[in-house]
Amino acid sequence: MLASFEPTEPVARPFRYRGYAREIVDRVWAQAEAFEGSDPEVWRKDEYGAWINRLDYGDRHSDFGWEIAGPPEGTLDMGTASLRPMHWENYLDQAAASVQVRITADGLRNSRRLL
Repeated sequence: MLASFEPTEPVARPFRYRGYAREIVDRVWAQAEAFEGSDPEVWRKDEYGAWINRLDYGDRHSDFGWEIAGPPEGTLDMGTASLRPMHWENYLDQAAASVQVRITADGLRNSRRLL
């Protein structure tokens, strides 16, 4: 069972939207994988297994920052269902078409893994 992954005191950070309405950000966040033992309103994992923090949306200085990735290549659907939450480093790797390395969870931290 995963240990609780919640801060002991609330952390005040500004919420950044990066061009998406909050409703879109909320819908995309809901698509990330929730895990038992962590608050799904705060902590989830992206499709590669990397921890992301709800309040770190758009924060590329955070170990848990995330971006909204567009639809998978070859997909014609442009609706919000095709948008995906992705750790910012995985987002940049995808944008650079790198499939050699991914950020993924290693216990309660994130690390780079060769594929």
